[in-house]
Amino acid sequence: MTTPLMRRHSPLTDVWVLTVRNLKKVTRVPQLLFFSLVQPVIFLTLFSQVFRSIVDTPQFQELYPGISYIQYLVPAVIVTTVSLNASASGIGMATDLQEGVIDRFRSLPMAKYGIPVARSNSDVIRASLQAVFMLLVSMVIFGFRFEGAWWEAILSILIVLPLNWALTWVFIALGTATKNTETTQLAGFMVTLPLMFASSAYVPIDALPSWLQEIASVNPLSYTIDAARALALGLPDATGEIPASLLSSAVLAVIGLVLAVPAWRRTLRQ
Repeated sequence: MTTPLMRRHSPLTDVWVLTVRNLKKVTRVPQLLFFSLVQPVIFLTLFSQVFRSIVDTPQFQELYPGISYIQYLVPAVIVTTVSLNASASGIGMATDLQEGVIDRFRSLPMAKYGIPVARSNSDVIRASLQAVFMLLVSMVIFGFRFEGAWWEAILSILIVLPLNWALTWVFIALGTATKNTETTQLAGFMVTLPLMFASSAYVPIDALPSWLQEIASVNPLSYTIDAARALALGLPDATGEIPASLLSSAVLAVIGLVLAVPAWRRTLRQ
């Protein structure tokens, strides 16, 4: 006789329950929540002082005449911070594997592929809340203001989420393959920091060394940063930056999924 506890839920229900479980873990660790919200404020404060002289360069004046550095910087910091925190997906997956949580999940009548999907979903939700918080702080403390239409302001935030979702799969693949929290965290920094600085985040690409320009011009973060910045500043043909951002995020997502799916299959067979 099949009892209610033995009946399988639908895969969507499994994903939803696991997503809520991951989000509850964040709320139950107030230190993690605090530092994840304070970190981008520190980044914005430091970078706005360290790189602000870039506004005096010919490259900046040609591309963004009359734009203050804080207006230029805020969309980029939101993108880079959300991208950096995508590594939490890999760390969370590695932690669950290391502590035996995944083994307990495997013994339950549930959709096993819902586990990494839920991990990705929960981190995208967390990233969206972090982006909104970062935006509010930027407006209240640093005086940031949207220059474009209201719908461009909304799009400038939404355009960040596909990139974050794509990066979560890259780090889920990494966390699943290593099964070690410390290794995943170290590897995450090795991936995200070059992506952050070899991009159009803090200075225009034309102001970078020639060899670094080649890297920044194909960096997926640069496409999303350019799109978010153009929308936030209301630049001409701002929506023209959106397709490149979405395409680069899609390519990154495919790479992440191609790496994550085999790694997860090996985990299920062990």
